[in-house]
Parts: sequence; structure tokens; C-alpha cells
Amino acid sequence: MLELPLVKKHILDGSIDLPASKSISHRYLIIQALANAKSIILQNISSSNDTLLLQKALMHPTGHVDFEDAGTPMRFFLAYAALKDLRVIISGNASLKKRPVAPLVDALSQLGCRIIYLEKEGCLPLTIEKGIDLHCESVTIDSGMSSQFLSALLLIGPYLNHGLNIISTGELNSQPYIDLTLDAMRVCGVSVNRQSNQYNVPKSSYVASVPLIVEADWSAAAFVLAWATARKSKIEMPALSIDSKQGDKVAKLFYESLGVVINASNITNGISVISDDLNLPKQIHFDFTHTPDMFPVIAATCAYLRIKAHFTGVKNLVLKESNRIEAMRYNLLQVGANLNSINENELLMDFVVPSTDSYAFKSYEDHRIAMACSIFAFEKNITIDKASVVQKSFPDYWPLFLKMAYES
Repeated sequence: MLELPLVKKHILDGSIDLPASKSISHRYLIIQALANAKSIILQNISSSNDTLLLQKALMHPTGHVDFEDAGTPMRFFLAYAALKDLRVIISGNASLKKRPVAPLVDALSQLGCRIIYLEKEGCLPLTIEKGIDLHCESVTIDSGMSSQFLSALLLIGPYLNHGLNIISTGELNSQPYIDLTLDAMRVCGVSVNRQSNQYNVPKSSYVASVPLIVEADWSAAAFVLAWATARKSKIEMPALSIDSKQGDKVAKLFYESLGVVINASNITNGISVISDDLNLPKQIHFDFTHTPDMFPVIAATCAYLRIKAHFTGVKNLVLKESNRIEAMRYNLLQVGANLNSINENELLMDFVVPSTDSYAFKSYEDHRIAMACSIFAFEKNITIDKASVVQKSFPDYWPLFLKMAYES
């Protein structure tokens, strides 16, 4: 258990070295594995546990591959393993076993792959008994549950004998992540022709003429921006691109709407953050359809600042590392914030007076829940039941938080 005393520091001043983008790292690692190893040189790969698990799987793709709670790496590797006809068992922990995989398995089956579920239908663990028929030319994928299914197929598409025509059905959420996949492919020499819900991936090979440097992670930056709403701040975040194609760069717009000043930094080749007098709205509306990972930190920020909120696009949050709606509802209730469901896709936040002198938060084994709740250390003494969950995406989060919030 992590105990954080009330932060008494009045000004946050310093530089924060963010982790490299997990999302970009995973795409480049699959691309590198498919290409001639010498043709793709990667620098500044994420050190997150998710990324380490994917690297391990790609280096030793035999036998039993355990992805623990890493959803994106598991789905990307499943498509890769099916393409390469790897006879592996793919599994994960109890949380990952609850997350959907059937739409991707069904699509791979259309391509001639034979995959057997070893326990529950539609869930891990599973085994590949026959790989993809490389002569197949088209496939239909239901992308409604996760954009990762579509990204997994896009990444392997160039290595089928005739390329791959992909038809995406269902309401596509997290569109920026598809754009990130297409951009990574383009940087490595493969341009996909997209028309509405159809993606024509040409037969090709990945190659890059220069080393690919993974930029810092906007998903991680959002938590630092939350700190800047709690105290006056002057913070530098090096290597964070203000022109990034990462979908979670939407955090910049959200925190700017609260009065945080965010600019490109010539000093650190990243961004500078200055907060002094915030300009808080009485109520905000935020649609999480395309950036669901922003929900915990934005909900926590609104609760901390006592801003009434209307949240939409939340229905797929129940499919994440935890049921993020229920996790944040439980944690925010003690701080006096009520998350009320209008329907499966809409929430309203309103407030009552907190009834406790300190807060005890549950991580629900979810890295983003734990980090989001840390903002309340600026209000009261808090505890977080399992601080180590941040290893999944932001291994240095707690040392950086302690340094920024408590050290002189």
C-alpha cells in the first residue's frame, strides 16, 4: 500500500521525463518483427511492462506466451503469430481473460487460420493450430469492441501474397489509434488506401531509411497536466511532441480549457506547462468515444476541481483493465463526487460534501485508476492499495510524483 500525505507545496516547478509512447512502440515492434531486422532501427522504445511483454513474445515466440494484463500486445501478437504460423498457446491473467478477443479470432479464421479456445469460448487462453492462408485477399472485422482488432490486421496486411482488403464493421471507437497505425505503416513505407470503412493494404515490405525515435507519451502527460490544476506550476516535459498524432493529445485541449497554458518548448524539444489562475467552467462535456484512456484522469480532475460534468462515449470502458466506470464511481464517491449513469454510454457527475478526513483508493489492478486518484493527495492524506500497477505504462510515476510534489 502506498501512503501519500497531503501535499503542502504551493508551487510545482521542474522537468518531468515521460515514458516513451506505449502505443507507438507496440506498432513499431510488430513492424520491425515483420521486416528484415536490419531495415528498421528503433530508438527510445517504451520501458512499460506491456512493451516488455511484447518484446519477449517476439524474441521467443514459442510454447506458452503469457501476456499478463497486456491487451494491445496480446492482440497484435495474435495476428502476427497467425501470419507466421506459430504454434503457440497465448494466455494472460484473470483480467485479460475477461477482455474480448473473439472478433479478431473470427477475422483470422476467415483468412484460413484455425484457433482453438482452451477454456471459455471467445476468451483466452487459446492456441493456434494452423496459420493464415497467405493467398487470402479480403476479410471482414467487427471493430465495435476495440480498434486494436483492426490495427492488428492492418499491421500484418502487407505480408499476405496479394496484400489485404479489410472491411470494418460496427461502430469504430478510438479512431485516433487507427490513424496512429496507418501513420506508423506509412513511415515504414506502406501506404494504405482507405475509403470509408474499407482499407486496402498493398502487398509490400516495411523499411525505414533512418532510425525511428519513439516520442514521449501523451497518455502519461495527462496525469502531469492534472497536477498543474492542483497547484501553480511551471513544468517542462521533454520529447513530448505538440504536433503528435497520438489521440490522447486531446488532453492538451481539455487542460487548456481549464486555464493551463501549454506551449512548445524550444529548450527541451517538448512542451512547457504553466498554470497560475485557472479559469474553471461551471460544467463541462467530454466525449470519450475515441480517447477512452482519458476517462480516469479527466473524471478525477473534474472531481478534484468540483466541476459538474457530462461524459459520453463511455460504454466500452467496462472492457478495459478494469470496469473503469465502476472503479472511478467507487473511488470518487468518498471524495464527494457522484458518477450517475444516464444510460450505458452517458454519465453525469455532481457533488456532495466529502465525509472522510482522508481517502483510501482502490486501484482495481488498473494503472490509470491508481494514477488518476493521486491528484487527491493535493487535498488530503491518501492511500492507494496497489501502487505497483503503474509498471504497466508509467514505471517511474511514483518517484516523479514524490519528487515534484514533496521535495524542495
